[in-house]
Amino acid sequence: MTTEQGKKLFGTGLFAFGNALVWFRAAAPGGIFTLQPLNMFDACFRAEIAIGAIVAAYGILLWRRSSRKISLANCIIVSACVPVLLLCASKLTEWAYLVDRERGLLTLDELVVAITQITMVACIMVIGIWWADGAYMQERFHRHVRSGRFVK
Repeated sequence: MTTEQGKKLFGTGLFAFGNALVWFRAAAPGGIFTLQPLNMFDACFRAEIAIGAIVAAYGILLWRRSSRKISLANCIIVSACVPVLLLCASKLTEWAYLVDRERGLLTLDELVVAITQITMVACIMVIGIWWADGAYMQERFHRHVRSGRFVK
């Protein structure tokens, strides 16, 4: 497996996770782990959230393995992050359900949920890439700084 394959798997998993997280709308409380019956779309999105997190974690491990020696501790850390990520996604979908059921400041609350979802995916992307290959992130950041994108 090469670095490119790890990057592609990580990107695909992250896209699937983020896409499903944004579009999942449970009809009952309980987040993605609800015991209530789901319609077909929500069931597919729930599966996509879990599969996306697993594929992204596998991509991170492949990417890191191609750039460094990978240890058992690395596998344990990434494997432990997947359930934590799924629990965070579940709590976020529960929150989205509660916001959807309240009819007060609906637009502001929905905006906060959307920003939280986007921030969660962005943090996973940045932290995952940094952990998988810190030199890659450092090179990308320094290229943007040198080109003046981050400097006014």
